[in-house]
Amino acid sequence: MTDVKEYDLCEPAPFIFHENGQLAVTDGSAVWMVIVTCEAMKATATPPVKNLYRLVRYAEFYRDLAAAAIERGEVTDNKVWVQEADVLAAKSSGLYPSQTDATVSGR
Repeated sequence: MTDVKEYDLCEPAPFIFHENGQLAVTDGSAVWMVIVTCEAMKATATPPVKNLYRLVRYAEFYRDLAAAAIERGEVTDNKVWVQEADVLAAKSSGLYPSQTDATVSGR
């Protein structure tokens, strides 16, 4: 039986730095910075935008993508990248429901 690690969002709070979003995840013993590319944020939902609202709204989705990358060993200097291809693969595999920011937020 393998131990399944649980990953949680942690401090610092999500933020935008230059073109990319950043958030932090932890398994309780280590912290990783997750860099979400602007292309990944735009591919997450419609309309295709890159902003703090999108980053925060989908933080748990990005956390799950980062956790999978950590488990695969795709970490460099405690940084994990979430790219457009990761988002598209998750959406096409049915692991992520297709939504728009407007329908999610009730606007």
